[in-house]
Amino acid sequence: MKKLIIPFAMVIIGAGAGAGAAFFTRPPLPEAGADLAETDPCGPAQTTVAENADPQPIETGQDSEFAVLGKQFIVPVIEGEALTAMMLVSISIEVPTGQTNDIYDREPRLRDSMLQDLFAHANIGGFSGNYTENSKMQILRTDLLRSARDIVGETALDVLVLDIIKQDV
Repeated sequence: MKKLIIPFAMVIIGAGAGAGAAFFTRPPLPEAGADLAETDPCGPAQTTVAENADPQPIETGQDSEFAVLGKQFIVPVIEGEALTAMMLVSISIEVPTGQTNDIYDREPRLRDSMLQDLFAHANIGGFSGNYTENSKMQILRTDLLRSARDIVGETALDVLVLDIIKQDV
């Protein structure tokens, strides 16, 4: 009987010590009013000036049309360890007239890249508090436009957030 109790006790003590170490060494949570750029857990990105330049909407002077991405994006908002809300976001991409098929042909890849941006935005607190604040929305639009241009190039003139809805859980 003693041979069974000793290994079991060692497992319990080891698990408790590991959980305690994880609890006490976790990084601090960002403060409520913290700047979103300062909350990156990996620190500031080491990029060149060209990579760091935010993509700007392209004014072509020609007619354009909008490729509405068919389904809404669903983004969980997690604070601490708890799910606090769900975001529903509808996105459209402005393209030169006749180029909507380029968007629809690459929609799965676009949705994946944009969903990653939306998750990252939620993780840095972009959907907490006043999530429609101009600075927070500009960060989101810039990230979404960068993702669209990574996939379809200069065909993506601009990205529009059509609807954004927060449902508290």
